[in-house]
Amino acid sequence: MTAIIFDFNGTMFFDEKFQEISWKEFMEKKINRAITDEEFQTYIHGRNASETFEYFLGYPLSKEDIEQMAEEKEVVYRKLCLASKDFHLAPGLEELLDKLKEFKMPMTIATASGWKNVQFFFQYLHLDRWFDIHQVIYNDGKVAGKPAPDLFLNAAKVLEKDIHDCIIFEDSVSGIEAAKRAQAKRIVGVASMSRQESLKNSGATDIICDYTDQKEVLKIIKE
Repeated sequence: MTAIIFDFNGTMFFDEKFQEISWKEFMEKKINRAITDEEFQTYIHGRNASETFEYFLGYPLSKEDIEQMAEEKEVVYRKLCLASKDFHLAPGLEELLDKLKEFKMPMTIATASGWKNVQFFFQYLHLDRWFDIHQVIYNDGKVAGKPAPDLFLNAAKVLEKDIHDCIIFEDSVSGIEAAKRAQAKRIVGVASMSRQESLKNSGATDIICDYTDQKEVLKIIKE
């Protein structure tokens, strides 16, 4: 049976503005310059915090320093989410997840977010309606970040599925590359934060803008 692995940020929750504001507000104070859109897409979007910090600061950090800085940034991010009416799952996603649950589709989340953010999303977006939080693969400071395939490979193991039987939903170029390296069955590019052309060129087998066309998304999953 096919299984589904969802990235989270930008894939299940379209949070580009929250990510951009929080990263720029936090990081620009550290480096005393503006972050370009290209840097955001290449070195922040879909990446582990350690890789982001080391790029912008120009030197390696200890695990403790990375965790402290990442949490400082995420406090800003979570406050922005809670203050916004746009803090909700992507359009059409709840209905799709309900349908997949009805089909008893094995599925989980593989995210570059840390554990506190995973707990935050489960609490406020009620993800336990569809997912087991203990099966979520997240950035624990040990697993290699995207474009390495490790997050997705670990997610397949948790579901007790061969990665070749898994469909991955991902919105970032680095995430598409990770899914391709993992050799997933299909890679669905969600064009929320990256251009459709970039996702296609990176290896996405299918492209969607959101989940409102449930018939089309289910067709991709069933093929």
